Amino acid sequence: MIFGLSAALGWGLADFGGAVSSRRIGSLPTVLIAQGLSALVMTALLFAGGHDPGVMSPYLLLLLANGVASAGAYVSHYHALELGPVAVVSPIGATYAVVGVTLAVVFLGERPGPIALLGGLITVVGVMLTSTDLKKLREGTHTRAPGLPWAIVSAVLFGIGGFLLGYFAQEVGWVTGLWASRCVQLFAFTILAITQRHRFGRVGLHGGLLMALAVGAADLLGVVSFSYGASKGFLSVVLIASAVFPLIAVVLSVGLLHERPAVNQYVGIGLTVLGLVALGLS
Repeated sequence: MIFGLSAALGWGLADFGGAVSSRRIGSLPTVLIAQGLSALVMTALLFAGGHDPGVMSPYLLLLLANGVASAGAYVSHYHALELGPVAVVSPIGATYAVVGVTLAVVFLGERPGPIALLGGLITVVGVMLTSTDLKKLREGTHTRAPGLPWAIVSAVLFGIGGFLLGYFAQEVGWVTGLWASRCVQLFAFTILAITQRHRFGRVGLHGGLLMALAVGAADLLGVVSFSYGASKGFLSVVLIASAVFPLIAVVLSVGLLHERPAVNQYVGIGLTVLGLVALGLS
């Protein structure tokens, strides 16, 4: 569970920074720069540790599926952050855990105990309450939040990509699995960047590029923690624990933007803590 929480910390920071960077230089440049940094670091770790990339050969089709799903997820997610508020996009993104846990139960035969499942359900509900002001949400029921369709697409794709990344970590080790996944993603991003090169016109050194690199570092913390945790225990538990990353965005918005949480958000914080306690006890 602790590695899932570390992943949540990294992804929460990446979400907050990704929203800032995407609005400065665009979502595609942000994701390409961030994932390029991640792939570079993982390549260094692969060769420094003497890992054999050839162990991935039996999983090439799954690796391709992971690369396509994860690349699509990142592009969709950062585009959603570019268009819409973090408080709406992040909680929707957190539901990726539901997709990933379902796949882990169906294909890996994982059977978390009833306390763990209850804790996971409470945690996800708590995260969604914490990350959303229900009063404002009700006031806007007749208008669709900007970026909402992209956020839903990213949640489904992140669930698929996260499941496959955890599976690779269990089968071939977290370093090799994560390295291969990042390389395939970077290849997909590069092709997309070539076809969409007109979207790079705003990239500069005036803060956006540095922020994108910071996003890459935060995301790297997330995926390394996630992959290592998946290699050591139940993938479903790591998925659920990592889904609390929207809390980081709420904390940052309160501390840096001086926003005041709604009553339901305080309730959500309490439920999230309760759910995590249940996960820990399980």
